[in-house]
Amino acid sequence: MKDNDELKRINVKFFNKIANYYDFFLMKKLFTLVQKKVINYLNIKKNSRILDIGCGTGNFLSILEKKNKNLKLYGIDISKEMLKIAETRLKSSTLLINSAEEIKFKNEFDYVFSTEAFHHFSNQEKAVKNFYNALKKNGKLIIADVEMGFIFNFIFHIIEPGNNKMSSREEFRNLFKENNFKNIKQKRILLIFLMTIGEK
Repeated sequence: MKDNDELKRINVKFFNKIANYYDFFLMKKLFTLVQKKVINYLNIKKNSRILDIGCGTGNFLSILEKKNKNLKLYGIDISKEMLKIAETRLKSSTLLINSAEEIKFKNEFDYVFSTEAFHHFSNQEKAVKNFYNALKKNGKLIIADVEMGFIFNFIFHIIEPGNNKMSSREEFRNLFKENNFKNIKQKRILLIFLMTIGEK
Protein backbone atom coordinates (compact mmCIF):
# COMPACT_ATOMS: atom_id res chain seq x y z
CA MET A 1 0.00 0.00 0.00
CA LYS A 2 1.50 3.32 -1.11
CA ASP A 3 1.43 6.27 1.29
CA ASN A 4 0.12 9.67 0.20
CA ASP A 5 3.52 11.23 -0.55
CA GLU A 6 4.68 8.24 -2.57
CA LEU A 7 1.46 8.19 -4.58
CA LYS A 8 1.81 11.90 -5.36
CA ARG A 9 5.42 11.40 -6.51
CA ILE A 10 4.34 8.55 -8.79
CA ASN A 11 1.60 10.69 -10.34
CA VAL A 12 3.85 13.73 -10.81
CA LYS A 13 6.46 11.58 -12.54
CA PHE A 14 3.86 9.77 -14.68
CA PHE A 15 2.04 12.87 -15.91
CA ASN A 16 5.22 14.87 -16.49
CA LYS A 17 6.44 11.96 -18.63
CA ILE A 18 3.30 11.62 -20.76
CA ALA A 19 2.39 15.32 -20.98
CA ASN A 20 3.57 15.74 -24.58
CA TYR A 21 1.58 12.72 -25.71
CA TYR A 22 -1.51 13.05 -23.52
CA ASP A 23 -3.69 14.89 -26.04
CA PHE A 24 -3.01 12.25 -28.69
CA PHE A 25 -4.33 9.35 -26.61
CA LEU A 26 -7.47 7.70 -27.95
CA MET A 27 -9.07 8.21 -24.53
CA LYS A 28 -8.85 11.98 -25.04
CA LYS A 29 -11.91 11.99 -27.31
CA LEU A 30 -13.87 10.02 -24.73
CA PHE A 31 -12.80 12.37 -21.94
CA THR A 32 -13.83 15.40 -24.01
CA LEU A 33 -17.25 13.89 -24.62
CA VAL A 34 -17.69 13.25 -20.89
CA GLN A 35 -16.59 16.80 -20.04
CA LYS A 36 -19.05 18.32 -22.51
CA LYS A 37 -21.89 16.23 -21.07
CA VAL A 38 -20.96 17.38 -17.56
CA ILE A 39 -21.00 21.04 -18.61
CA ASN A 40 -24.23 20.71 -20.57
CA TYR A 41 -25.94 19.07 -17.59
CA LEU A 42 -25.34 22.18 -15.49
CA ASN A 43 -26.79 25.61 -16.05
CA ILE A 44 -23.58 27.49 -15.28
CA LYS A 45 -24.35 31.09 -14.41
CA LYS A 46 -22.60 34.02 -16.06
CA ASN A 47 -19.62 35.54 -14.23
CA SER A 48 -19.13 32.40 -12.15
CA ARG A 49 -15.79 31.64 -10.55
CA ILE A 50 -14.81 28.07 -11.44
CA LEU A 51 -11.96 25.86 -10.21
CA ASP A 52 -10.89 22.79 -12.18
CA ILE A 53 -8.97 20.34 -10.00
CA GLY A 54 -6.50 18.18 -11.92
CA CYS A 55 -6.87 20.31 -15.03
CA GLY A 56 -4.09 18.55 -16.92
CA THR A 57 -3.54 20.03 -20.39
CA GLY A 58 -6.52 22.35 -19.96
CA ASN A 59 -9.12 20.59 -22.08
CA PHE A 60 -12.03 21.13 -19.67
CA LEU A 61 -11.12 24.79 -19.16
CA SER A 62 -10.81 25.25 -22.92
CA ILE A 63 -14.40 24.02 -23.37
CA LEU A 64 -15.55 26.46 -20.68
CA GLU A 65 -13.67 29.37 -22.27
CA LYS A 66 -15.59 28.76 -25.49
CA LYS A 67 -18.88 29.02 -23.58
CA ASN A 68 -18.16 32.75 -23.38
CA LYS A 69 -20.14 33.51 -20.23
CA ASN A 70 -17.55 35.85 -18.75
CA LEU A 71 -16.43 33.00 -16.53
CA LYS A 72 -13.49 33.45 -14.18
CA LEU A 73 -11.57 30.21 -14.64
CA TYR A 74 -8.84 28.63 -12.53
CA GLY A 75 -7.06 25.31 -12.87
CA ILE A 76 -4.65 23.40 -10.68
CA ASP A 77 -2.54 20.35 -11.41
CA ILE A 78 0.46 18.61 -9.86
CA SER A 79 2.28 18.26 -13.20
CA LYS A 80 4.23 21.29 -14.40
CA GLU A 81 4.62 19.71 -17.83
CA MET A 82 0.86 19.30 -18.24
CA LEU A 83 0.36 22.91 -17.14
CA LYS A 84 2.91 24.14 -19.70
CA ILE A 85 0.74 22.65 -22.45
CA ALA A 86 -2.42 24.06 -20.85
CA GLU A 87 -0.86 27.54 -20.94
CA THR A 88 -0.45 27.33 -24.72
CA ARG A 89 -4.11 26.48 -25.37
CA LEU A 90 -5.90 28.66 -22.81
CA LYS A 91 -6.58 32.37 -23.22
CA SER A 92 -8.15 33.57 -19.99
CA SER A 93 -7.65 30.86 -17.34
CA THR A 94 -5.36 31.19 -14.33
CA LEU A 95 -3.22 28.09 -13.75
CA LEU A 96 -1.46 26.99 -10.57
CA ILE A 97 0.72 24.02 -9.71
CA ASN A 98 -0.76 22.40 -6.61
CA SER A 99 -2.53 19.29 -5.40
CA ALA A 100 -6.13 18.74 -4.37
CA GLU A 101 -4.92 17.89 -0.86
CA GLU A 102 -2.93 21.12 -0.42
CA ILE A 103 -5.20 23.88 -1.75
CA LYS A 104 -6.12 26.57 0.81
CA PHE A 105 -8.98 28.43 -0.90
CA LYS A 106 -11.78 29.73 1.34
CA ASN A 107 -15.25 30.62 0.04
CA GLU A 108 -13.96 31.66 -3.38
CA PHE A 109 -15.70 29.57 -6.06
CA ASP A 110 -19.20 29.04 -7.39
CA TYR A 111 -18.22 25.67 -8.89
CA VAL A 112 -15.42 23.20 -8.23
CA PHE A 113 -14.97 20.51 -10.89
CA SER A 114 -12.90 17.35 -11.02
CA THR A 115 -13.24 15.24 -14.16
CA GLU A 116 -11.38 11.95 -14.72
CA ALA A 117 -8.87 12.80 -12.01
CA PHE A 118 -10.33 11.91 -8.62
CA HIS A 119 -9.00 8.33 -8.59
CA HIS A 120 -5.46 9.76 -8.67
CA PHE A 121 -5.82 11.90 -5.54
CA SER A 122 -3.68 10.54 -2.74
CA ASN A 123 -6.06 11.56 0.07
CA GLN A 124 -9.58 11.71 -1.31
CA GLU A 125 -11.23 12.59 2.00
CA LYS A 126 -8.96 15.60 2.52
CA ALA A 127 -9.46 16.66 -1.10
CA VAL A 128 -13.26 16.76 -0.73
CA LYS A 129 -12.93 18.69 2.53
CA ASN A 130 -10.74 21.23 0.71
CA PHE A 131 -13.27 21.47 -2.12
CA TYR A 132 -16.02 22.26 0.38
CA ASN A 133 -13.90 25.02 1.92
CA ALA A 134 -13.10 26.46 -1.52
CA LEU A 135 -16.77 26.87 -2.43
CA LYS A 136 -18.97 29.85 -1.68
CA LYS A 137 -22.26 29.26 0.13
CA ASN A 138 -24.57 27.33 -2.23
CA GLY A 139 -21.62 26.60 -4.51
CA LYS A 140 -21.49 23.22 -6.24
CA LEU A 141 -18.93 20.44 -6.32
CA ILE A 142 -19.01 18.24 -9.41
CA ILE A 143 -16.89 15.09 -9.60
CA ALA A 144 -17.02 12.89 -12.70
CA ASP A 145 -14.83 9.81 -12.54
CA VAL A 146 -14.57 6.25 -13.73
CA GLU A 147 -16.81 3.85 -11.77
CA MET A 148 -16.64 0.25 -12.96
CA GLY A 149 -16.55 -1.84 -9.81
CA PHE A 150 -13.97 -3.67 -7.70
CA ILE A 151 -12.51 -5.93 -10.40
CA PHE A 152 -11.76 -3.10 -12.83
CA ASN A 153 -10.26 -1.07 -9.99
CA PHE A 154 -7.92 -3.96 -9.17
CA ILE A 155 -6.85 -4.27 -12.83
CA PHE A 156 -6.36 -0.51 -13.11
CA HIS A 157 -3.98 -0.58 -10.14
CA ILE A 158 -1.75 -2.86 -12.20
CA ILE A 159 -1.77 -0.93 -15.49
CA GLU A 160 -1.68 2.56 -13.97
CA PRO A 161 0.52 2.82 -10.86
CA GLY A 162 -0.83 6.27 -9.88
CA ASN A 163 -4.38 5.01 -9.43
CA ASN A 164 -5.34 5.34 -5.78
CA LYS A 165 -8.97 4.27 -5.66
CA MET A 166 -12.00 4.31 -7.93
CA SER A 167 -14.92 5.06 -5.66
CA SER A 168 -18.33 3.43 -6.03
CA ARG A 169 -21.63 5.28 -6.32
CA GLU A 170 -22.31 4.68 -2.63
CA GLU A 171 -18.80 5.73 -1.57
CA PHE A 172 -19.09 9.01 -3.48
CA ARG A 173 -22.48 9.73 -1.92
CA ASN A 174 -21.13 8.99 1.57
CA LEU A 175 -18.04 11.11 0.97
CA PHE A 176 -20.20 14.06 -0.01
CA LYS A 177 -22.53 13.56 2.98
CA GLU A 178 -19.64 13.28 5.44
CA ASN A 179 -18.35 16.64 4.22
CA ASN A 180 -21.71 18.39 4.67
CA PHE A 181 -22.76 18.61 1.03
CA LYS A 182 -26.53 18.74 0.44
CA ASN A 183 -28.86 18.15 -2.52
CA ILE A 184 -26.60 15.34 -3.74
CA LYS A 185 -27.35 14.06 -7.23
CA GLN A 186 -25.70 11.30 -9.27
CA LYS A 187 -25.82 10.53 -12.95
CA ARG A 188 -24.21 7.83 -15.07
CA ILE A 189 -22.35 9.12 -18.15
CA LEU A 190 -21.47 6.83 -21.06
CA LEU A 191 -21.81 3.72 -18.87
CA ILE A 192 -18.35 3.81 -17.27
CA PHE A 193 -18.38 7.29 -15.72
CA LEU A 194 -20.30 8.52 -12.69
CA MET A 195 -21.02 12.19 -11.99
CA THR A 196 -21.76 13.24 -8.41
CA ILE A 197 -22.97 16.75 -7.63
CA GLY A 198 -23.29 18.33 -4.20
CA GLU A 199 -24.15 21.79 -2.93
CA LYS A 200 -22.49 23.63 -0.04
